[in-house]
Amino acid sequence: MLERSLARLTAWLLRHRLLVLICALVPLPLLIYGYLNVQSVLKSIVGSNEQAQSTIVSRKLAERFSRQVQFMAQVTFYHPKLTADDASFEVSVARVNRAVESLGCVRKVITFPELPKREALISSDAHTQISLIEIGVPVNAFTQAEECVAKIRRHLLPVKPRLPAEGIEVLITGTPAVNLDIGKIVKEDSRRAEIIVVVFAFFLLIWMFRSASASVLPLVTALLAVTSTLTVCYLLGLMWRISIYVSNVSTMTGLALGLDYALLYVTRFKEELDRGHDTSEAMEITARTAGRAILGSGTLVMFGFAGLFLPDLVFPRSVALAGVLSVFFTLFWTLLFLPVLLSYWRPTLAWPRWRWFRASHAAVDRFWERWAKMVLRRPVIPVVLAAVIVGLCAPNIFSMKVYNPRHEIIPTRVEARQGVDRIVSVIGVGQIYPVTVLVELEDGSTWKEKRRQKQILEVLEEIRTWPNVDIVRSADMLMSFSFNVFGKRIGMDFGEGFAAKFLSDDYKIISIDIHAKQVDDERLSRLVVRLRDQMPRMLGGLSGARVYVGGRPAMSWETLTMLVESLPTMIPTIVLCAFILMAMLFRSLVISTKAVLLNVLSMATTYGILVLVFQYGYGISLLGHTGPPPGALSLATPIVMFCVLFGVSMDYEVFLVSRVEEVWKRDGGPGAPPAEQDRIHLAAIQEGLSRTGGIITNAAFLMVLTFVAFLSGSLLPMKEMGFALALAVALDATLVRMMLVPAVLRLAGRRTWWWPFGRHS
Repeated sequence: MLERSLARLTAWLLRHRLLVLICALVPLPLLIYGYLNVQSVLKSIVGSNEQAQSTIVSRKLAERFSRQVQFMAQVTFYHPKLTADDASFEVSVARVNRAVESLGCVRKVITFPELPKREALISSDAHTQISLIEIGVPVNAFTQAEECVAKIRRHLLPVKPRLPAEGIEVLITGTPAVNLDIGKIVKEDSRRAEIIVVVFAFFLLIWMFRSASASVLPLVTALLAVTSTLTVCYLLGLMWRISIYVSNVSTMTGLALGLDYALLYVTRFKEELDRGHDTSEAMEITARTAGRAILGSGTLVMFGFAGLFLPDLVFPRSVALAGVLSVFFTLFWTLLFLPVLLSYWRPTLAWPRWRWFRASHAAVDRFWERWAKMVLRRPVIPVVLAAVIVGLCAPNIFSMKVYNPRHEIIPTRVEARQGVDRIVSVIGVGQIYPVTVLVELEDGSTWKEKRRQKQILEVLEEIRTWPNVDIVRSADMLMSFSFNVFGKRIGMDFGEGFAAKFLSDDYKIISIDIHAKQVDDERLSRLVVRLRDQMPRMLGGLSGARVYVGGRPAMSWETLTMLVESLPTMIPTIVLCAFILMAMLFRSLVISTKAVLLNVLSMATTYGILVLVFQYGYGISLLGHTGPPPGALSLATPIVMFCVLFGVSMDYEVFLVSRVEEVWKRDGGPGAPPAEQDRIHLAAIQEGLSRTGGIITNAAFLMVLTFVAFLSGSLLPMKEMGFALALAVALDATLVRMMLVPAVLRLAGRRTWWWPFGRHS
């Protein structure tokens, strides 16, 4: 049924090929525009979800604290010899501050002594000083905030050389600056990887196809898939907050699968032409065989990515969106547009006609014929070899650790990262990742009332006694500058001056920033949990008060917790969907069971090697990472990679088993007597492996090349993702599909095609 539908669809496309070609060309300007501008709407920092406490805290701060701006940047000043007390240093700071404040997007610049906490803005050795920049843009105008940072940097270019403190370092950092710089890094990494893949893939495809002309086609469909995906992400990014990693995932997946599927489709088409079929016949056979395999494979990969929609989190859902769209558009352009391109390209597919092309092609075919015979003759050897490799690598998964990627993942060459390092030298790393607590009064009272102030001050004093709490900043921040005279407070009072920023406009919400002494993920998470558990108790005498615990540590804890909580639903759902799809596609419970089990072994091995490289550091320097290993995997890598790898790893399973099934049916296996079935089954495995071995290894090589190209990037989480995908595909195409699958099919015999719901036909 599916094969006939694909054949009829392809025939219709060829009859109306000019119309199809015009329809494909019309949206090209939009695709190019979306591709070039998608980075402007994607964000490097995304919240957990709309209902999470960290998101509520962020939203309330932005909407109800006009004195505490949503977007704050910093200027850092550093001189190795001069100090903040030297006249030239002071004048340089003042000039830069005036230049920054003159820009329309800057609301105010705060510096010492306006904020009379010297230690908050000047380092202990006085060689580093910080100014705070309040960016005045609308609420949630993330793009405008980043554009403001870019304006500040451009505006300071002519100012810096004329500063009296010669050689003073002036850097712009802060969250908007980090977003801006990470966006640039991701864009540069994606473009560089695309160039690497396109250039190398073009020459590899020439050899794989034995044709320079045919090698253009996979590149066309792959690039169309990438641009289509990024254009849709651009349009969605105008309405919703989407992770910037969508760009990398879309590019990696679109290029990898686009090249993969087009390679299979074009190779099968050329194979049918070589058998003497005319164009229409060859195209019909290709649609029924390769088209069916591609559609089945793509559906499985989409279900793998779709599993990431289950956790109610922005980051995994962003990856899911990118993955599903990439696979959809890859299938769209491969199955609907590639046949039309092939019909126009048909006369040139054999160009150039070099003899060594055909000779090398024949040699490769002979190799895979010998390989198939060898594997089928001794099927136990691949099983034992796989058991050894899995046994050595997979157990490392039990020592896996995860960490929350912070500013350390940003390359040190980036201005925003250098500025963050300067800030850390002034106030310590604990000060840049505070836990932010909001206490909202919902009974009509306000924090202007003395009794309310007294109650919250008692709570703040108790929190300051906690072992891992370093500094607590709130509306009482400047009260230490005041004193009592005859029972009356003189000087700064509760919520006055700079400390007023910790109170909402209607005085119903108080903001509390809690800075930890130890800022590793485990201790920060414990602090977040303790605040959420104990703050309501501590406020027991404060009727009508509601507590929200947010900030980056809370968001990280929420993300990890929600991901872990989603596992009991996500993993069985993905595995079950893959099992059902494989069973329905091949009408065999043995094949679907084998596919799932081998996938699990393949992924366990991949995870084990990831732990060895990124947690223990074995060979991590070969991936371009300088410095010590992170000692753990990025927070979302293991769970996100499970969904991605489970889909991608099914790719070659479908390619190989589809060809084996095709030969099994062609030679009458379903209706033959048992003894004859065994012979046909063995011959089907041998022919299937012989015919697809070269295609699968070529496709895997292209896919590995695509993922390896992203190892040239600068961000460690993307290196992890690129390495994991490249490793998984390499293992899958060699150890699993070329050795284990045929060996297991051989050992299973004709029982491979067991289907209890009717005869396999």
